[in-house]
Amino acid sequence: MKPSMKLKIKRAFTNNIGLKILACIFAVGLWLVVVNVDNPNQTRTFSAPVTVINEEVLTEAGRYYTIPDGNNMVKFRVTARRSVIEQLSNSDFTATADMNFLENDSRIPVTVTVNGAYSNVTISSKKLYLQVVVGDEMMMKHEVVVETQGNPEEGCVIQSATAEPNNVTLAGPQEILSQVAKVVAYADVTNISQDLEMESVVLHFLDSNGNEVDRSRIKVDQDVAKITIKVARQKQVDVNVTTSGSLPEGLYLDSVTVNPSRITIMGDAKALNEITAINIPGSVIDLSQIQSSTTTTVDLNSYLPEGVKVAAGESSQAEITIKVSGDTTHTFEVPVANITVRNLETGLEATFDEEKVTVQIKGSKEDLSALDAKTITGYIDASGLGEGEHTLQLNLELADAYQASPATVKITIK
Repeated sequence: MKPSMKLKIKRAFTNNIGLKILACIFAVGLWLVVVNVDNPNQTRTFSAPVTVINEEVLTEAGRYYTIPDGNNMVKFRVTARRSVIEQLSNSDFTATADMNFLENDSRIPVTVTVNGAYSNVTISSKKLYLQVVVGDEMMMKHEVVVETQGNPEEGCVIQSATAEPNNVTLAGPQEILSQVAKVVAYADVTNISQDLEMESVVLHFLDSNGNEVDRSRIKVDQDVAKITIKVARQKQVDVNVTTSGSLPEGLYLDSVTVNPSRITIMGDAKALNEITAINIPGSVIDLSQIQSSTTTTVDLNSYLPEGVKVAAGESSQAEITIKVSGDTTHTFEVPVANITVRNLETGLEATFDEEKVTVQIKGSKEDLSALDAKTITGYIDASGLGEGEHTLQLNLELADAYQASPATVKITIK
């Protein structure tokens, strides 16, 4: 390049240098103004759920925390360019509360950060806290209850349903564990006809109303169980009872009843086929030892062979009721037409002074109720008697079950 050309270029840049610098400054300023007018800073409110970290600080010390009303949301203000803030949503922020910084067992400072590569985003410096309630952790042991759902195949019955383990230990906040009334494992037995094993059945924590208890804050040593279902056949049979011995004198047997008189039993099919009834032997009811009406209880399972027992859901206890009654006395008006006069001398005639004779007869209530005065017969002995009025002993002709009190009859002989 020629020297004159260089000189011209140099003069072009250096002439009025002050004005040119001022023009550049003005251009930059104008650009900044335009940018701030078209894309100004804006502030908006966002919210995010708080995640608690380092919870083991409490749990390892045998303590727990809860969030009142489950409210773990925090609100905060964010400032950024309009072009940036319009792209932001609640999901772009993460809020954490570090249990290491727990204050007064009541609150944890919350740190909010923005996710992603957003620049020039300012989060309000206002201190945020997560309110918590801190307390001592408690433990309790519960039996695992197996509840069956559905019905097995017809003719089958669930003999037993067991869980392994049969109990579990729960740990957690007292106000939550106190709601747990029972721990249940559900087993579907619909149409099953043989033994069944179910692995890894989830345990359910229920309150006293049968509703599920929130288990998010509950720790359990084992949250699944192995369920074993035993299935047996069943049938209905009569319950019979016999007696031995005789009642003491003066007592009469009114009835012997057993309740239930029919019951369902279960067990191996072959063993069931050989049973037609449950027979309670006479040695159980010895009438010679009975003094009054009485009731005794027996266990029906003791009269069943091994491998067979009373079906689940029915009581194996049976009540045997023995009703007895003692002698009682009834009064009967016996027509004199039923009374025979024996050994009256030839040529004499006897007439009764009354149409009926009053007699008292003793016996059981049942026997006396079957006795009719019109069918009672008897006789008097007129041996050696002559004319005149006579009072004679009445002899009634009764079965051995009856005893008649002494009675007399007045007659006139002509």
